[in-house]
Amino acid sequence: MAGAEMSGVHVRVRVAGEHYALPVEQVLEVADLGEIAPVPGAPAEIVGVRNLRGQVLPVVALAAVLGLGDGRPQRVVVAEAGELRAGLLVEAVLDVEDLPAATEQVESDYLLGACLVDGELVGMLDVGALLSRVGSS
Repeated sequence: MAGAEMSGVHVRVRVAGEHYALPVEQVLEVADLGEIAPVPGAPAEIVGVRNLRGQVLPVVALAAVLGLGDGRPQRVVVAEAGELRAGLLVEAVLDVEDLPAATEQVESDYLLGACLVDGELVGMLDVGALLSRVGSS
């Protein structure tokens, strides 16, 4: 059956100067930063919450979760895995494209692997693992 295999189409983003990709089927939308309200007592990687069309979403500093510098987030990528949804802060959305399978092994709980695209190493984000961390904190 056509379309049953996993799609290779990903949304490529820049986080703290590095490139990462999320499967397009786990990205609901890309929004401007907008109003992010701080949440007292939230873990460091949760910047706050944002009301997006009546739904209050936690907003996660993706750079902090990945152990990178702060970067300068400009956009919020709204991602979902199962019942979990969150906004991920990114510097930029670079492209939506068909990416090759991950060929590089990586040491991270939040990456499935990495691949080379135009000479740039692109980390494949494990959206489920990322959102589970946020959902369980």
